[in-house]
Formats: sequence, C-alpha cells, structure tokens
Amino acid sequence: MRPGLPLGIVLLALWAGPLSSQGSGPILEEILRAEDHRAATPLELRALLSRLTSRDTLVLQRAIRAAGRLQRAELAERFFPLLTHPSAGVRAEAVQAIAQAAQGLRPRLLARTPASWEAILGALNARVASEHAPAVRGMLALSLGRLPYVSPREIARAGQGLLALGEEAAGETRVRVARGMETLARLSPRESLAEDFLARLRLWARESGAEPRVRRAALGGLLAAQAADTSALAAALASEDAQLRRLAVTGLQVATGAARPREDTQRLLLRALEDSAAMVRYEALRAWSRLAGPEACGLLREATRDSVAMLSLLALDLLGTSCAGDTAAARFLEDANAESRGWQAAAHALLSLASVAPSRAAVQVPRAASSPVWQLRMYAARAAGVLHDTTMLRRLAGDPQANVRDAALSALSTLVAHGGDSLYRDALGAQDYQLVLSAAKALAGSPDRARSSEALLRALERITRERKETSRDPRVAILVRLRELGEPQLSPRLLSYRHDFDPAVAESAAALLTAWTGRSQRAASRPLAPLPVSLKEIEGLRGKRFRFTLVSGRGFEVALLVDEAPLTVLRVARLVARGYYDGLSFHRVVPNFVIQGGSPGANEYAGAARFMRDELGPLSHERGTLGISTRGRDTGDAQLFVNLCDNPRLDYQYTVWGRIVSGQPVVDGILEGEVIRRAEIRSR
Repeated sequence: MRPGLPLGIVLLALWAGPLSSQGSGPILEEILRAEDHRAATPLELRALLSRLTSRDTLVLQRAIRAAGRLQRAELAERFFPLLTHPSAGVRAEAVQAIAQAAQGLRPRLLARTPASWEAILGALNARVASEHAPAVRGMLALSLGRLPYVSPREIARAGQGLLALGEEAAGETRVRVARGMETLARLSPRESLAEDFLARLRLWARESGAEPRVRRAALGGLLAAQAADTSALAAALASEDAQLRRLAVTGLQVATGAARPREDTQRLLLRALEDSAAMVRYEALRAWSRLAGPEACGLLREATRDSVAMLSLLALDLLGTSCAGDTAAARFLEDANAESRGWQAAAHALLSLASVAPSRAAVQVPRAASSPVWQLRMYAARAAGVLHDTTMLRRLAGDPQANVRDAALSALSTLVAHGGDSLYRDALGAQDYQLVLSAAKALAGSPDRARSSEALLRALERITRERKETSRDPRVAILVRLRELGEPQLSPRLLSYRHDFDPAVAESAAALLTAWTGRSQRAASRPLAPLPVSLKEIEGLRGKRFRFTLVSGRGFEVALLVDEAPLTVLRVARLVARGYYDGLSFHRVVPNFVIQGGSPGANEYAGAARFMRDELGPLSHERGTLGISTRGRDTGDAQLFVNLCDNPRLDYQYTVWGRIVSGQPVVDGILEGEVIRRAEIRSR
C-alpha cells in the first residue's frame, strides 16, 4: 500500500476483509454470480436472499451488499433486522443496502409515497440516535445524504440527523458526514436547508486544521446551496490544499455573475491566476474571462503560451468566446492554426477562429479538412458547422473516419434538416454505433417515410445480428424513429424483437408494435448467457496492478480495488490480458474533471460487447481513482475514466475500481487522442 493512501481506504480495507474465508469460497462465488446476473430469475433471488441468515459474517456482508445493489425497493425490509446485528460491519452493510434499495423508489415517489418509503426513513433515522460504532455512523451519513427525499420536512429531518452524526465525529467518520452533508445540499432545494446545517458547513469549510476532504466536502456543500460568501472563499484560497483552492475559484466564477464587490472578486482571482497549481489557474482563467470579457483578450493570448497544455488549450477556446471581432485575437488564432504545436492546438485555434473571424477561418478549414490526422478533420467539421459551410460538411460526411462523419452530419442536420436525409440513410449502414445513433436522430420527421423506414430496419437487423449488449443505444434510437416513420405493415419484421436479448430493446419493440397494431404486445426478453465468474481468478488479482504505457513512453500504474469492485476488476483484467486496450486512445479529456478512454471507436458509444454491472459503494470518486463509463444502470462498456480531481457528484453513480499509485503527473498531462501502447497486469 503506497505511502499517503487516505486513512479511509485503509479502514475500509480492514473492515471489508478478503473475498473468501475458510470454506466459504463456493458460497461467495455463488453470491458474486447472482450479483453479476442481477438475480434475474426467482431461483437466483431466493438463493441470494437465503444467505441473509448466514452465521458466517463475511458471507452475510457480501449477500447484503449484493442484494442492496439490485436497487429493489421491496427488499429494503429484509435488511431492517440486520441493523441490530452484533457485527458493526454487517450493520454498516445493512444501512448501505437500505439506501441502495430506496433508489428503486425514485420514479414512484414522484407519483405517490409508498408505505415502504416511510419504513425506510423510520429505520435509518432511528439508528442515528442508537448507533455508536463509527463505521456505521459514517455509513448512515452517506445514506441519509442521498435518499430520494420528496418534501422539505424530510430534507430538514435528514439535515438534523447529519448534524447529530457530526457531533464529535472524527477521522473517516467525519469525512463521511461531510460527504453526506455535501450530497444533501447538492440534491436539495436551498430553502429546505436549515441555517444550523449551513452554519456547520461554513465552520468545517473554514477549519484550517481539518482533514482536507472534510473542508472540500463542506465547501462543495456551500457552493451547491449557493451559500458560500466571499470570506469563506478567501479562507479556502489561503489553504495549502490545491483542490480546496480550485473549488473556491469555481465559487468565484459564480460570484462574477452576482452582485458582489467587483474589487474583491478581482483581487481573489488575480491571486488565483498566479497559483502554483495548474488546476487552480485553469479555473481562475475561466472566471477571469467571464468577469473581464473583451478586456481579458490580452491575458488570454499570453496564456496560450503556458507550458501546461490544458491551460494553453483553454486560452485558445476562451479567445473564441470572449474576443469575437477582436482583430488582434483573429491574427493570433490564425497564426496558432498550425500543427507545429500539435494537432490539438491547431484544432482549438481553428474552432475559435470560426467564431472570432469567420472569413479568416473559411480559408483555413480546407487545409484542416485534408489533414491526415482524423481528429483535426473532425474539428474542421465542427468549424464548418459554425461557418454554415454546407459544401464542406457534405464533403466531410463521406470521410472514411466515423467520428469525422458524425461531426459533419450532426452539423448538417441542424443547418439543412432533411436536405441531408440521403446522407443520414447512408450513415445507417456504418459499423460505428455513434454514427448510426446520430443518423437515426437526424431522420426525425423525414418526409420520405418509406425509404427511411427501410434503411432503419436494415440497420436494426444488421446490428442485432452482432449480438452485442452495448448496441442498445443505436437500436433503441432506431426503434423510436421507426415508431414515428414506419407503417403497421412492417410489424412482421419486428415481432421477434419482443424477445430480444436486451430487455430495453424488447420493451421498445413491444411498445412500437402496440402503437402500430392497437393490440397490447408484451416483451419477453431472452438474455444472453451470463459470463463466467471465478472467485479463484479474482483472488489471483489481489496485490496486482495494471500498467498503462502510452505511445509517448510515459505510463501510470493502477492499484486494483478487488474487495470493493471484484466483478469490474475481473472483467477489466480479462480485457487487459487479451490486449483489448492496446492501441486504443483517450478520446475524451475534460480538464479538472476526467480523462476517458478505451473505446475501439474513440467515442462514447463504442466499447466491449457485453455490459458490465455497476458495483456502487461508499468509495468516493477522488482524484486519481478510476471508474467505468456508463450510459445508464449496468451499462458499463469497458471504457475507463480517471478522475482528475475529486468528483463527488459521480459517487454512487459509477463504479470505483482502481486508484493511481504512480504516474499521476502523466495522467494530468494526457491530451485528447493520446494512445495506449500497451496495458498489462503486473505484480506489485
């Protein structure tokens, strides 16, 4: 375990324990299989629930966790008796499982309040006064902060419970109380938060000796509630913690649009612009551009020369939004539109030039559109869209690279609408799912219903034959469009989709057929066989690391969180072992948020064939942790992302499965399009 690993991770590892104990291996593997398959059959569910009476504490904890991750509200009462179990670890898992189960109530709570909701609130709130174990109190805080409340009274009660849990809380418990308070502030209306609740956040945000994660969560809560005053932001800017200073600057960005003393904001921003941490300067540059407007152009031109790439690229982007019509900015961007500084700088300069000086950009677009670097051609398509250059867009709509075609078609659909229908229909024949999805959306309202319907049906049939779970988005989009454009006589070609391997596709097909025929059609999905789960294989990954080496020769290593996300670690390890990630890129880079990669198509919709299950838990998306990209519940497609800063809003939304243990500066410096030469499994 590396020096400096947060105390909370150490405590969690000690509490979670190994995945198997003497003689429990087969049972634990059975639990993992049920969780991976989401207990899809009554037999699997009964088998899983039967483990909730186990006398083996480890088996009991894993069964509670697996059942909670199903997010089925009707199971919540199964965990109530376990809130008084002698083991603090079991009680903590029960608390978390109840909160997980409550998430299944979200759609229903909008319409009515079921009795199970009152029972959940009563069970968890009752534990606040009676629970004394720090680990359980911390889990109570995380759970109370994220329940799907429906009334100000419920929110106020949760706030009081969090305040009670925070009294005399220390260490990891205090961190989790602060996280719970931040979550409640983020998810609740400002007027529902009591003044004593906000006062506690202000106190913790200013507490100079407090654990940095406590201060970050407290300030994050104040920012979410729009209750951070200038003094709180100034105190945070004086902290030694770069992430806290970064958060404070995001608050100053809000302040620049509010009635606050301009000189105070300017003074704090000017200090932040000189900060030693690039993440702080990045936010300060954004805020200064917003505050100063055209007067910021000189500073932005200077910032394009920053040695930190994310700052220079941001400055190029901001020149496009702040300096429209500025002759000096136009000349500067025109000069910057050269690949000598890398295609990224040329691409960002071109896109900004299209806004600042359209006539100058129009001269530059053809050169970029002929570049051997496909990413630059993609940006050329985006610039052509800004310039309303439909001739160039039609040319790029035939590009051999799918992402270039997608950018061109997306712009054309806005500019010429159904004047591009033939191009959209052609794109339905592409192998790339993102391009097919965009084409299906662009055909909305197509006047040539017959030809469009036939092209949509052929695309649906072709993609379905691939039998990839991760084809859900384009296939559902096609069915949505067919429902609009198709005719009832096409029904026979869609009947089989009621039994599709993807339940979302089956439901969409049934809804379409019902609308067309006027007769109720039921979906009866026939899922693909589940992938094998091997506890022995998982245990063999304990202590191992993933090493990612980039084409540049630089690299980083990832420690695997085997106890917290065993199924995810197993799936990613299998992909690494067969070279899946070798040659793929980081296609999405959002400074001060995440980098994302591992897509065979270098976009959001291309990934491995099978979905990965969410393994949501108490670990936070802190800087340096890794998650799996999804587009809905249990839709991980093996694309991974690295958190460049703390991202608490991702907590309980995406699986945390790894942590950078070496090479964080390398990760911070990754640019869009950087290629992974090799990913491999190594011993520590």
